[in-house]
Amino acid sequence: MTNLMGTILYGCGISLFASFGIQRVEAKKPNILFIMTDQQRYDMLSCTGNRYVNTPSLDRLAERGVRFERNYCANPVSMPSRFAMVTGRFAGEIGYTNNSTKPDTLRVLPVVRESSVGNLFRDAGYETIYSGYPGFYCGRTNIADYGFTQNGTDYYDGPANFAESFFAGYNPKEDKPFFLYLSFMNPHDICYGAGFDPRFPEKLRPHQIAATQKYIDLRKTLSEEEYRSQIPPVPANMEPNGVYAEMKEIGSGSRNWTEEQWDFYRWMYCRLVEDVEKQIGRILTALANSGLADNTVVVFTSDHGEMGQSHGLVFKSQLLEEATRTPLLIAGPGMQKGVVDSKNLTCGIDLVPTLCDLAGISIPKGLSGKSLKPVLTGQTDRIPRDYIIVESSFGYQINDGRYKYTAFTRGDKEETLMDISSDPGEISDKSADPIYVTVKTRLRNLLMKDLKRITQNTSVSQ
Repeated sequence: MTNLMGTILYGCGISLFASFGIQRVEAKKPNILFIMTDQQRYDMLSCTGNRYVNTPSLDRLAERGVRFERNYCANPVSMPSRFAMVTGRFAGEIGYTNNSTKPDTLRVLPVVRESSVGNLFRDAGYETIYSGYPGFYCGRTNIADYGFTQNGTDYYDGPANFAESFFAGYNPKEDKPFFLYLSFMNPHDICYGAGFDPRFPEKLRPHQIAATQKYIDLRKTLSEEEYRSQIPPVPANMEPNGVYAEMKEIGSGSRNWTEEQWDFYRWMYCRLVEDVEKQIGRILTALANSGLADNTVVVFTSDHGEMGQSHGLVFKSQLLEEATRTPLLIAGPGMQKGVVDSKNLTCGIDLVPTLCDLAGISIPKGLSGKSLKPVLTGQTDRIPRDYIIVESSFGYQINDGRYKYTAFTRGDKEETLMDISSDPGEISDKSADPIYVTVKTRLRNLLMKDLKRITQNTSVSQ
């Protein structure tokens, strides 16, 4: 009898253990809400101490999670940067380092079908939906190849309108876990020159005209004192120097503007950031009101930065801090709250492995990025990384956190070496200084080793 009872209890124990095991396996997967802006520089958040922009919704998101202070895009131009964020691979791996309206589908589509985050999550049982600006290679015609169902291409109000409707109708007990990728255009509309673009207004599209005209009109409603109080100061590194002065000769964002025009440009950029932040606020409010926030990982980032008069330049493309550093906020279940990570170098290529790791999805092999989950959850304060690589149509750069070595593929200048610890404005090129020869050689060798891997199937000159 005793043996029989023991056998029964033992069997019940196995059943209970198995039952608990099944519960662990079937634990509810976290939802993913991925929010992207276009051309938002790393310091364009009021939580960074910037008093010239007001971003309350993103500040609250930062309080709920981790803000990565030393985050860089993989390429300071939209399409290659977005390709890296959605696949975990450099666009240089498929032979592209710039935007392309007619990319080779035979290069692009096999890679995105294999490793796009949309396909990875869809195959893991997620509903994967994209709303807004389809700024990928082949994105306008082949978003399904990226693993997403397209829901609208309005990239101003559209993503917020869709999110509010989606969250209101979502049933967590019946519906699949979701991966929503919401992509906004702004503050990219600063590219239309704050009214100083020679195409304005006759040669621009209606929405491009409206974006600029709105702020020309708003400026007229402000007193001179109000307006001046809202203008960020002139950057300390506004004067062109060295290789970046030469960049003007190869079609970069140089402008011969008056002081008044520059002031209006910097002011308008801040207002565009606030405009898109209000749309993001709508999304985060709808998420909170739906009761889904506790099981949703929220990611906010941008594809690249904006020069904003630094080095006398506007727009993007440059391998400089203002163009390559972007905001990265991540919050969600089981993560640290209110943490500002200033120790780790992070990059757009880290997002695929991070999101897969957070969702319990196998990370594709061969990716260059690192999972940030151990930092997000407080398991460690360091990820195993000594440097990051950033590529562009001008060249390739390695950044070890203090020194940035750049090998150029365009123009007369071959290389630069910047010490961003002592020279954060990147004014003084150390590449010809014999004191730095050991540093330069070390970084150049590491860069060439990585480039051989990244560009093994294509030409670096592309």
